[in-house]
Amino acid sequence: MKKKVVLAIFTLQGNGAERFALTLAKGLIDAGHEAHIVHFKNIIDLPIPEGVNLHFFDYQKYRLIPKSLRPKWAAKAFDRFVLKKIGTPDLVLSNLFPVDFILSKSRLPNIHLVIHNTTSLEYGERLNKLKNQLAQVYLSKPCVAVSQGVEKDFREVFGSESRITTIYNPIDIEQVVSTANEYLPDIDEPYIVNVGKFKQQKRHDILIKAYAQADIKEKLVLVGTGELLESSKQLVKDLKIENKVIFTGFKKNPYPYIKHAKFMVVSSDFEGFSIAILEALALGTPVISTDCPSGPREVLPLRHLVHVQDVDELALKIQQVSKDISDFTSLLDQKFLIKAAVMAYLNLSE
Repeated sequence: MKKKVVLAIFTLQGNGAERFALTLAKGLIDAGHEAHIVHFKNIIDLPIPEGVNLHFFDYQKYRLIPKSLRPKWAAKAFDRFVLKKIGTPDLVLSNLFPVDFILSKSRLPNIHLVIHNTTSLEYGERLNKLKNQLAQVYLSKPCVAVSQGVEKDFREVFGSESRITTIYNPIDIEQVVSTANEYLPDIDEPYIVNVGKFKQQKRHDILIKAYAQADIKEKLVLVGTGELLESSKQLVKDLKIENKVIFTGFKKNPYPYIKHAKFMVVSSDFEGFSIAILEALALGTPVISTDCPSGPREVLPLRHLVHVQDVDELALKIQQVSKDISDFTSLLDQKFLIKAAVMAYLNLSE
């Protein structure tokens, strides 16, 4: 039976959760179902797959409402919007806190909140202060973790009342491979790559220091933008490696950079589940990563991993892979493919 699925998200600006929503939506459509993405802010930086229905819910005006009253009022408006524009959905998937905050009060049927990050690390020192507020949101609806590590952490934070299961973030191999062939990066020399937003979690500072220490011949290509971009550029200058590091800025389609890299490096302090790792493996690009919670250990062999924030160990691993990548190839497990995720999510609607 054809299902109607709504994926709610704040923007479509090119991070992991946004790419997840678009990938899953395309998978649902390919499987013969309806997929509707409702975005709360009208910013779209990512290519929209054919057949995906976009709907802009203007959330900004509800920010004038006091925060204590906002979820209830905005949720009522969201429900009316969905019923009018889309009809009664079989499944609603909420993504990231600004949206989860609202949809926790929604009365639409079968809402699940998708947990994209490791809760304890995402909130850090603020967790104790915010825990009661977060519990009101994340214990109000069933949740889906994007990795087993995320689920384990969630249960540790919220306890026995947790209602959560794991469905791995999916990857559409055909789409990734075809998109990776759209252009050739304008980089003549061999390079290694990192793709991600310049924010504290991603630890570009650790990567840049380790790269400088490794002193390999390959250039370092950093794809993305964010609040820590300028400080990362300054660090590159301070280390006197400006001639070896390329900042590309945001790319709607980063896959060609991943495909043509000698290998990818992930340096995060924590992840929910790194889709970039799956994308690299789909393109045959080796990956090394910090053994951060959570995700990389569930995808990569242990020899591909280094301790979090260990500049020396990461530098040695970069040198090792640069000299011989033959020991660092890895196959993509079937459980990470889009068909598996689509089936698992549709099962939530039964």
